Amino acid sequence: MLENSTPPAPELPQMANDGYITETELNSDGGIVVNVPRYANAAKGDYLCLYFDGELFSTLFLPDPALYSWPWLSLIPVSGTAWPADGPHQVWYTTTDAAQNPAASPIAMAIVDRQHTNGLPPPTFPDAAANNTITYDSVLQNNGTHVWVPWSAAAYNTGDTVYVYWRECDAYGNSVAGSDACVTHTVVSQEVDTGFTVLISSPFITAVATTGTAEVWYSVVPLTGTAQSSQTGTVDVDMASSGVYPAPFIPAGNDGWIDCYEITAEGIEIDVPASLQFVPGGEAVVEWQGYDAAGNPAPDTFWQSAVHTLTQNDVTAGFSVMVPAAYIMPVDIGSAQAWYSVTAPAVPGVSGVINVQVDAQHCTLIPAPEFPAAAGDNTITDDEVMSDDGTEMVITYPGMMAGDIVTAYWTGYLTSPDFPVPGAIWTQTRTLTTDETQQAVYYIPADNITPVGNGYGEGRYKVMFKNGGIAASDVMDVSVMMDSASSLLMSCTTGAPVFDPLVMVRPLNSVFLSGPAGADVELSLPGGSDAWFNPDGVQTLLLRLDDAGTVSAQVYSFATGNVLISAYVISDPAISASKSMTFTNWLTGPGDLQLYGTSTGAVANGICICSVYLQTSAISEVSQAKLALVASTSAIIPISGTTIAYVNVSDSHAAGFDVTDTVPESVAFTLSLPDTGAYIQGTLVFSDQAPLVS
Repeated sequence: MLENSTPPAPELPQMANDGYITETELNSDGGIVVNVPRYANAAKGDYLCLYFDGELFSTLFLPDPALYSWPWLSLIPVSGTAWPADGPHQVWYTTTDAAQNPAASPIAMAIVDRQHTNGLPPPTFPDAAANNTITYDSVLQNNGTHVWVPWSAAAYNTGDTVYVYWRECDAYGNSVAGSDACVTHTVVSQEVDTGFTVLISSPFITAVATTGTAEVWYSVVPLTGTAQSSQTGTVDVDMASSGVYPAPFIPAGNDGWIDCYEITAEGIEIDVPASLQFVPGGEAVVEWQGYDAAGNPAPDTFWQSAVHTLTQNDVTAGFSVMVPAAYIMPVDIGSAQAWYSVTAPAVPGVSGVINVQVDAQHCTLIPAPEFPAAAGDNTITDDEVMSDDGTEMVITYPGMMAGDIVTAYWTGYLTSPDFPVPGAIWTQTRTLTTDETQQAVYYIPADNITPVGNGYGEGRYKVMFKNGGIAASDVMDVSVMMDSASSLLMSCTTGAPVFDPLVMVRPLNSVFLSGPAGADVELSLPGGSDAWFNPDGVQTLLLRLDDAGTVSAQVYSFATGNVLISAYVISDPAISASKSMTFTNWLTGPGDLQLYGTSTGAVANGICICSVYLQTSAISEVSQAKLALVASTSAIIPISGTTIAYVNVSDSHAAGFDVTDTVPESVAFTLSLPDTGAYIQGTLVFSDQAPLVS
């Protein structure tokens, strides 16, 4: 279950007093006012994008959130009486942090009702009790509550669109968050002269939590003519016997969309958060409803989970269910809602609703972007970046058109895009213009490329199509060569114990070189010394730098002391580097953990290793040794892929553990013999890239 990092919904202050936006408000304010409140974990450099009915309207690179004047205010301009049309409109925003983790806010509904004339009769509530109150039992019985839209002379005709709006106020008259709902209904012939009912789903009714009042009205948008609105009908809502539960979370929709390639054969996951109102033995049911692009329920997309019996673990950890793909794919391009209900002995109630956009149509990755500067050698060099103060990313895909919203991403890394280089991440979202229907050129600043040094960069993008839906591109990886070709970068680990051929482990220090990609380099150890390159046992080694301009070697020694390592590029001996490493005596440990030692000081690039070595007594009967990284860390032990690993020492009476890291830090460890309880504690140090030396 992923952590839910959903920011709060945008605020629509023009709707605060009555639940809709009139022509007077549009004219006086110059459009629809949208406020984005401060959200949890807001950080400098976050990238915010505000959307209105799927169109990008505003972006913001967040400065220091502590100094920023919240809320972030945006204005959606209007165009006469034609746009936006009367009716409901979706408003949401996304946040992308410095590590390119996206999060989408809940969707707020902006209701435009220019001429709210109150000319049509109010709706009524057939499920309300005699005292005009909707109870929780009634909501359970009807899976929501029905609203009757009466007929009146010339109110509506076949084919007209009717929007039925529901909003709740608490006992003090304050709007209830999460209660705003709109049902879109297209009039059919048999409803003319009679009227019709619509169903308001349970979560929008139970949102009031205790008691309050619902205000309900409808707006008729005819095929031809002027929109009309009804008087507001009111009904009391009594949910005092129910609990309040937060909305579920859909990990695949954390960016506001469930993309086609996120829909697995099993479907998609819905997470129900933990709740202290859960009681073991209670029951919960999760529901899912898909909608087409027009907002109407899509056929064959309503799904209800099997009854989930609550356990003690659910109280603290929540639980998850899978919505089968068969109920997602028929949505095609549209949206979906999910919620859950809980019954006794847990506190009974219905959760809030999560809304998510769905694209089950665009199931193929679109073409990767191109980097003109990398043409020919697939490498972006320092000279190319400095001459243009950055580099271009060119995007082309089938059917691109003005109005498409394209978000481009760049990630610089040394080993994996999952571990980006700090400062080497860049994102930009924009709407394509009429000049960009063949290709779009995005510009990545030099400041987001040079921190990579010698490594790699990944480019990708996603498209929100003007005609609906979303798609992601394939990725393009390029080599990045920012370090000067006239220098070598050398880093060494140090401290390894001396090697004894009678001991079944060979302690090693490592040397890591970075320089001109493809260059042949000679490494050498002092002649006559007791240090040798592993595994060949030589003191001169010829290596070739890889496409990223890096290479590594390992050294062992029969004697303690400092050892100087020298390196130069064979084709240009002036490009050289040298550095010392130290070999030490073994340290004495407790009990059967007779001797131990470490090699430390590796570069934190996910490749270079620090090591921990041990010997047990020759007569020891212990079967295994254990290394545990004991504090919160990003380091791992590669043989296990985690922070804990075991090795067999029953026959060898010696062993070694390698550790890698992607973050410069000190890593505390415990080395132990689980059979006896003997242990020692120590620290490994991972460093930044070493300075250039020559």
